[in-house]
Amino acid sequence: MSQASPAPKSTLRLLFLAWLGLMLLTGVSILIGHELHGKAGLQPLVAGVLWLKSWLVVRYFLEGRGIHYFFRRVLYVFIAITPLCLVGLGLWHEGVVFGLLP
Repeated sequence: MSQASPAPKSTLRLLFLAWLGLMLLTGVSILIGHELHGKAGLQPLVAGVLWLKSWLVVRYFLEGRGIHYFFRRVLYVFIAITPLCLVGLGLWHEGVVFGLLP
């Protein structure tokens, strides 16, 4: 006999909860974008939400839990690059605008 796969109910439940988490984080990002528009410190918050959403997608929808350790680490580094660049560019922009950088 073939190996039984996990129960569809538990798998669908995890996917549904991950999807709800993505929707919640999307709402949070819209809210903080509206409330903190143009203010200092917006980029780290948006980058944190972006990282959390990327982590949820990799873990639950790309099956990041079931792949080899090396490739899992590559994926986690890949999803960390965009938020780090977002924070770096935001801090650089604030430094240039406020005259902290040449």
